Formats: sequence, structure tokens, C-alpha cells
Amino acid sequence: MSTASKVVQSNSGNAVEPRAVNQFITPRAPELTAHLLELNRLLNQRDTELYWRKCAEIVLAHTGVDAVCIWLFPSHESIPEVMVRIGNFSETRLLRVDRWEAALQNMPMGDLHTGDAGRSEEFQAVEAGKIDLGVGRRDEDLPILHIRLHADGLLHGGISLAFSAEWAHRQNDYSELTQFVQFITDNGLRHRQLNITRRRLDQVSLIAQVSQSLNSTLDLDAVLQETTEMTAYVLQAQAATLFLTDERHNQLLFYVPTGKAGGVLREMRIPITQGVAGWVATNRKPIIVNDATRDQRFSARVDAETGFHTKNILCVPLLSQGRLVGVLEVLNKEVKGGFTQEDQVWLETMASQAAVALENAHLFQNLRKEQERMIRAEEEVRRQLNRDLHDGPAQLLNLIIMNVGVTRQLLERKRYETVRSELDLLENLGRHANREIRTLLFELRPVILESQGLVAALRSYVRQLTEAIASQAQMSGQPAKPGKLLLQADDLPIALTPQAEKHIFSVVQEAINNIRKYADAENVWVRVGIEGESLIFSVEDDGKGFDLSSVQSDYESRGSFGLLNMYERTEMLEGVLNIQSPTPNTGKGTLILGRLPIRAVQRTS
Repeated sequence: MSTASKVVQSNSGNAVEPRAVNQFITPRAPELTAHLLELNRLLNQRDTELYWRKCAEIVLAHTGVDAVCIWLFPSHESIPEVMVRIGNFSETRLLRVDRWEAALQNMPMGDLHTGDAGRSEEFQAVEAGKIDLGVGRRDEDLPILHIRLHADGLLHGGISLAFSAEWAHRQNDYSELTQFVQFITDNGLRHRQLNITRRRLDQVSLIAQVSQSLNSTLDLDAVLQETTEMTAYVLQAQAATLFLTDERHNQLLFYVPTGKAGGVLREMRIPITQGVAGWVATNRKPIIVNDATRDQRFSARVDAETGFHTKNILCVPLLSQGRLVGVLEVLNKEVKGGFTQEDQVWLETMASQAAVALENAHLFQNLRKEQERMIRAEEEVRRQLNRDLHDGPAQLLNLIIMNVGVTRQLLERKRYETVRSELDLLENLGRHANREIRTLLFELRPVILESQGLVAALRSYVRQLTEAIASQAQMSGQPAKPGKLLLQADDLPIALTPQAEKHIFSVVQEAINNIRKYADAENVWVRVGIEGESLIFSVEDDGKGFDLSSVQSDYESRGSFGLLNMYERTEMLEGVLNIQSPTPNTGKGTLILGRLPIRAVQRTS
């Protein structure tokens, strides 16, 4: 066990010389006073082993015991373990003391009333929660008195007092001996408790600073960087890594490695079930692995790809309102002994703050992306409207203006028969322009959708679009595409919400626009109906189809958001949109099929 110790400021009081007590204690007043003064001086030294060794020497010198062992738990790297053994310790005695210390270490910290040292017959409780008498086994007949050392209800460790044969059978009243021991050790224990309290206050202060820092920004990258940097610094680790969950691909995104090894590690993706981070993500429980190479949950893949050597790991889940946001992992504690339970408690508290900050930053980022997408979508609608007006009504109006000039010249020349045919042409051009403008207005805001519902709006849209396509074909002299636009929909037995009607109509409209632009189809079928507990709508064509995966892979770079709008509008209604190209059993065309739960689209009042 380590004997290294570390001391901060003391809160010790003045020593008080005890009165002479029973046969276990034989204090010599002048020597005891000098020892206590020396003890107070040592309390302010950095090496607390000297202080506790002096405590053991005082107990040995002023009592009838034969050997003294003081052992204190390691509370933190700044408050390490203390082990002092002086006097006549035979191998048998050391084994017995080791057994008691091992039993004491397994007790819950601070449990002074219900725990017993290993619940073994070897240890007989003389005073519940304070003293155990080691009665020995086989030839170990000499008793050893084990006294638990505690301050303010917190168990710090214990002191073992071994008796010689001369003292073995005297009396069983150990209370005054215990009082003397506690008198000698009390200042040191309170000093140690004060250091623990100060350390915990420092940790609370750090958590407050972390929380303030994390919540001072809504920039996701800044939150990620701040979280990992603060974690690696506070826990004295070589690296800290934050994994974000990608639920769609069932992966963890290895994000923002930092710390002294930050230049070695890099971003990558791993399966959500792989490694220690995957185990934490799957089980949503923290874990300490202080020997990574011997833990079967550890995956050496990252080490192999980066050249970084992982020795120990502390990993905790990031949870926000019960939802897994990510995993925070700290690697290679630079203090001997690896990560502790206290490190885990601190990191879990830190993780709860980081999870909220990440969730807020992520929501803000999504909102910002959505705003940007809406702006781009509006710009796309404006560009499309500009193209439609330029290629349609604007061209027709130019033709009308030109033909009016021609007609005027014909009138001046009194060529009345020719004027009649020009007026017929002007009338056709005017009707066609009016039809295209009405179609554009209908597509921008179908008033009939609000007044008569989805099926009536689709009927009117199909009729107007069919007329516009035929008129355009007549004007251009080219075959109409698509040749037939068919609506297969009866009146629905349920009333739909305005939002549902708007979104379904927009999806159908977007699908037909794409068919007209790219599909080169002969026929288009639009269907709406009820199947069980679902509302089904679809748009199918017999055109040339397209490679869906290829289109989706470079979607943002294309500057077009038609498909994305269709997916998002369907998801807003809690539905699913399925696109197949080519259509099943045909080898050509495209089928766009939406399935919506009736409960999400039915109007209740």
C-alpha cells in the first residue's frame, strides 16, 4: 500500500493533557506534553505520514500495547492513503491486521452503525460501529484491538493495537484506551475531514463554472470543445472524447478529441455497440476501466488506427430527459492508481450539465438550419415562379402585343379577312395566358382546398393542369406530356385537418411538378383513399424513373429541396413516405407512396 501523503492547512486546536487512566494507559506527563506539541507542529507539514507516525509512536509509548498500525482510506489524489506500522509486528499479526483492513475497506463509506468488519467470527464487536476485537484463529490466540477512526460521521480508516502475552488476559474494558486513541488522533482526523470538505467545495465550484461556461453559448462546436477541454483538465487526463449518438445509423460519432493526446485522436464513427463507449451507450451506465487491455469490453480499433495507447478509461452516458444524447469518455488518468469513484461522481454531474447544453445547442443548430432551409426553399419558389411566368404568361403576353401591332397594320390596309383570323389568334393566346395564370395562382394558394377539402382541390388541380398541358402542347405543336393525368379518389369518409390537407396537397403537387420536369411520362396516376387505420396517398408515373440514392447523396449541393419538403411534410403528420423507382413489377417509372395514421390527420371538431 502507498505511504505517500499530502497536507493542506490545519484547523487543529490546542492539545489537552489527559488524566491518568486504567492499566492500559501509562502516560508520562512531561513527555506526553512534548509529544502533543510536536504533533501539532507536524499537522501543518505537507507530508502527513510524519504526523500519523508520530500518533502511532505516542500511542505505543504511553500505553501497554506491543504494536500499532494506522491505516486511512485514500479519499482523493490530494488526500492519499496513509499506512503506518510500528512496534512488534510478526508475520501472523500482519496477516490478521490485513484481513481486518480488507474487511473495513469493503464497508460502505460513512456506515458506522450497520457495517461490521467482514461479518466474520474472527472479529467480535466490542462496541457497535467503533471497536472490533480480533480473537485470533488456530494458534493466533493473542487479541488485537481494532478501532475505527471517524470524524463527523465519516469513516476514515482504522487503528489496530496488538497486545503482548503479558496483557492478553487482563481486562476487557477498552473504553478509556479508545478515548486516549481518539484524543491523540482527533485533530488529524478533523484536519483530514476539512481537506475532504474543501475538495468537495472546489468540485462544486468547478461544476458551477462548467455549467456557466457551457450555457453561455448555443454554438454546438463550442459546447463540444468546452466540454472535452474542461473534463480533461479537471480529471488530469491525457484525453477526453465526446461521442454523439446517430440514431438513424445506429452509430456513435467520435467527436472533438482533446487534452494532451488531442492531436493524435481524430473524428471517426463506430457502431453503437462497440467498445467501452458502446457498452455505456447501450446500458446507459457509467463505467471505470483502470486496465483497458484486460477488459473484454475494450476495443483496440481506435488505438490501432490512431497510434494512441489507452491505459484506463472513465466513461459516462449523456442523458437529457431520459434520452441518450451521447457518451463522454476520459482516457489515461495521469495520477497513479487510475480513475476513482469520486472522479466518476464528478463526471456524472458534469455530464448532466453537458447533456442539457448539448441538447440546447443541437436544437438551436437544427432551428438555424431549418430557417436557412426555409429561406432557400422560398428563394427556390421565387425562382421557379419567375421561370414559370417568363416561359408561360410573359411569352404569351409578348405574342399578344406583337399580334395587336400586326392587326393594327392589317386594319390600316383594310385587309379585314386577315384581321378576323388574327383576332381569333389573339383570343386563343389570351385564353391560354389566362389559363396559365390561373394554374399558377391555384398552385400558390388553392382556395378550394380551404373551402371544399382535399379531394375537391385535387380534382380541380388535375382538371386545370390537364387543360394547361393540352393548351401548351397545342401552342408548341409538340405532344402533351404527360398525355393523361388521372385522379383515382372518392370522397373521403372522414374530415381532414387543414394542416393535413395542406401538406398532402403540397406533396402531390411537388411530385407532379417533378414528373413534368424530369420523367418524360405518358401517364400519371394520383390516388387517395383509406386502408384500415391509415390514409394512403400516392403519385405514380410511367416515365424513365431516377436513381434515388444518387439524388439524395448530393441533395444539398443541388440546391433543390423538393424531395426533402415531401419527406418533412409527411413526417409532420406522423406518417411515412416511401419512394420507389422504378415502380414494382414494371421496371420503369416512379411510385411515391405516403401512409398517414388516421388519428393524426382526422379533424375531430
